Amino acid sequence: MKEKTNVTEALAVFNQLYKEVDEIYHQYAKNHGISDTALWLLYSLYENSGTYTQRDVCADWHYPPQTINSALKSLEKQGVIVLEAVSGNQKNKRIFLTDKGQEISRTVIAPLVLAEQRTFRRLQEEERELLLSLTGKYVELLQKEMNEDGTSLR
Repeated sequence: MKEKTNVTEALAVFNQLYKEVDEIYHQYAKNHGISDTALWLLYSLYENSGTYTQRDVCADWHYPPQTINSALKSLEKQGVIVLEAVSGNQKNKRIFLTDKGQEISRTVIAPLVLAEQRTFRRLQEEERELLLSLTGKYVELLQKEMNEDGTSLR
């Protein structure tokens, strides 16, 4: 029973740390007057030089299409982005930052990315590689486990 307790306790710590990281981003978004979804939308546009589509955002950031659609409509209404239909597919739209959106990216997203980069650089190269490798492995195994027991996440 000791091993189960250790695994249970370790998972509790892991999940609490995950939620703590999530809360850091949530507070950052809140402090800048944007939603969590808007933060990640703007982040993805910043990282990809504004060449993202709705479908790309959903796939890369694991958001449901309706969540992304709602956030996009809000950002479009605020004049932060414009949407342009992808030829041959009226439902999937390409997302572009307006001048206002580019300013928000410079003042909100760029400092966040720099903080992340400084933080990541404080880890030794081996630690960075291990963090990414083990996190990726955990995600893969968890997805496989969920698929095998019928509680698929996808």
